[in-house]
Amino acid sequence: MKPSNVLLLVLAPAFILGVYYILSAENAHRLSRPAVAGWDDIDECGSLRSFDGAKTLDFERNHSASLTEKSDDANKPERKVDGTWSFDEEKERYTVSFGDSPAHYKLLKPEDSSVCILTAGDVSAVNLRDSWFGPIEDE
Repeated sequence: MKPSNVLLLVLAPAFILGVYYILSAENAHRLSRPAVAGWDDIDECGSLRSFDGAKTLDFERNHSASLTEKSDDANKPERKVDGTWSFDEEKERYTVSFGDSPAHYKLLKPEDSSVCILTAGDVSAVNLRDSWFGPIEDE
């Protein structure tokens, strides 16, 4: 048997075991974290954009939220505001607060769609300008 074939026979199983170890350790770490109500659903949406595309809304597992607004003037930097979010399991509503201004939303993910909509107002009469939109991100 050639030395390159022997080397391949040794390295291939080692590589497979290494990949398996890394993936199983990462999955075990993910499963050991406590559940955060509402997080898994909102996390699938990634960064959400405003109706006009000028703002983005991002959520973190630790209940922090950030609102980033593009500047109309290319010479001015983006404006970023930090806030918080919470989820009411009973009402299935998200509350996002920046300063003293809480806003309440319902998360919609239409069937057979790859879109998330964080809707402002009643679902039967959604205020699109105050709602947020994003693609459902594959893991």
